[in-house]
Amino acid sequence: MMKIKNLKMMVPGRMARVAMVASGLAALGLFALDRHAIAVGVIALMLALGLVAAFVGLVVMPARIPHGATLAIHLRGTLREHVSRSLIERLRGRSFPTLYDLRNALEAAAREPGLYGVMVEISGLQVGLATAQELHDLLAAVRRAGKRVVAVIDGDQASIREYLVAAGASQIVVNPDTALMMLGVAAGNLFLKNALEKAKIQAQTLQWKEYKGAAEMFSRDAMSAPLRESLEAIVHDWEEILVESIVADRGISADRARAAVGAGFLSARMAREAGLIDSAGYLEDIRNEMAREQPEKKIVELPRYLRHAAYKRRSAQHNRIALIHGIGPVIAGEAPPSGDFISGDATAAMVRDAALDDSIRAIVFRVNSPGGSAVGSDLVWRAVKEARDRGKPVVVSMGDVAGSGGYYVAMGADAIVAEPGTITGSIGVVYTKFNLGNLLGSLGVNADFVKTREISDALSPLRAMSDAELEQLNTLVGELYGNFTAKVAQGRKLTPEQAEEVARGRVWSGKAARERGLVDELGGLSRAIELARIKANIAPEESHELVPMPQPPMLLGMRVALIPAAMPWELTAIGEMLGVPGSWLPAMARLMLRGGAMLLCPLFG
Repeated sequence: MMKIKNLKMMVPGRMARVAMVASGLAALGLFALDRHAIAVGVIALMLALGLVAAFVGLVVMPARIPHGATLAIHLRGTLREHVSRSLIERLRGRSFPTLYDLRNALEAAAREPGLYGVMVEISGLQVGLATAQELHDLLAAVRRAGKRVVAVIDGDQASIREYLVAAGASQIVVNPDTALMMLGVAAGNLFLKNALEKAKIQAQTLQWKEYKGAAEMFSRDAMSAPLRESLEAIVHDWEEILVESIVADRGISADRARAAVGAGFLSARMAREAGLIDSAGYLEDIRNEMAREQPEKKIVELPRYLRHAAYKRRSAQHNRIALIHGIGPVIAGEAPPSGDFISGDATAAMVRDAALDDSIRAIVFRVNSPGGSAVGSDLVWRAVKEARDRGKPVVVSMGDVAGSGGYYVAMGADAIVAEPGTITGSIGVVYTKFNLGNLLGSLGVNADFVKTREISDALSPLRAMSDAELEQLNTLVGELYGNFTAKVAQGRKLTPEQAEEVARGRVWSGKAARERGLVDELGGLSRAIELARIKANIAPEESHELVPMPQPPMLLGMRVALIPAAMPWELTAIGEMLGVPGSWLPAMARLMLRGGAMLLCPLFG
């Protein structure tokens, strides 16, 4: 394959794309005026001028941050992982920070010599444990840099994960009426076997091997002993992570921290007496207090600070590192990459483009996925392995979950970094098929076929598979499992016996996976970027430019800007019960309805 000298020169940059869109709007406006369509012409010309002005104001011009300023961050609701905001969305005043935004801002804040501190409001934040750990570590890094970091928890109630985020601050303040829910850790799921039987729906499932519980919700009325064993180990690891964090952050004994994690429902007063927080108070009072400590200095909101940080990054000489996001269930085939699913074709193409671009020194692949399509997962794995074989360093950063197909896409990299609380492993295969024949028959719907073989309609949703058909299919699923474990052994430098020992469909915490050789280091995306720099031989004194992929195109941004950013609350609620982010539900439903063999990790709320 021919190597591309500099792919960056072949793809229009942001300024070029803005110029093209503005030119198109201006041409449309002039054409409309020439045709005496005054209203259309004026609107198009105003849009063109506004687009250029907004680009200059929001992207090109630096945002000045006064010496001694305080950065204000608001963490509410669901936190998206990757870059999703276009310029058009910013024009509409949207303020939905992503984890990517927060990481950029807090890393810059730790390095900013003139910044006084950071104030973080936490209210109804919904994140996984690994994301909570990453936010905690980012705040702790700012604290260690000598800045004052204050976390204010002021929702109606705060989860133990929200508390973990706040524990990274140097001071924790809780609203007097906020309840702190220190309830330990639980994990489980819904089991639908009895409900499906009442609906006259039959679920036929196969799993390799005994720990592979992704389809148990359809075939059982409670979790199996192997799945229970693996989940008990994970919740134990999660609780120890919380205890260790409280000991380190709050300076209390391990026994007190362990008691605090399971203390139950705590008022602000009770939390203060337990040593978990510093005081009860209000956000506005903390805001005024921090402003008084730095007279004539202002509180700077996150969007303004992000512009400032971005300008400082552009002002330096950069080594380019591609940041490719693989978020959501894996599907086969070509589809526009988004935060809702990983398209095997599109994601593999992004990895190959970055590998062929000589201006890209390394690739960081951020994975937050429960897996899905075996074919889609294999396409991405192959592209990652090819990039590595070409000498382009590839480092994977795992988010809340990177299991089954989510682990498959990662195992060809040079190095894998996971948070201690990441859900990973689940090296196995599951097969599901739903028989709707009895349900439709009860409604008076009949089906009739002609076929050349007895097996011709085996995949029909109108009948169950025979034992002989299931036995043959089980052989095929077993071969997929063998291919999976062989690639684990190859990628992780394990013997076949060692690979089998850590496989069998079992889920592991990031901490346990590190102990078993499935990941290389514990940490967040920042550590993965450090490793990528080292492997690309970028000197410590040299800066780098992170190139996120995919980037939202201008015209797509116009369409996205018209769509509500938040998922319907019904989907979010269902997702919480199933342990699935609401934005993943459409892709998960697509996988389940399609059926077939899948590399899918069990999810649990």
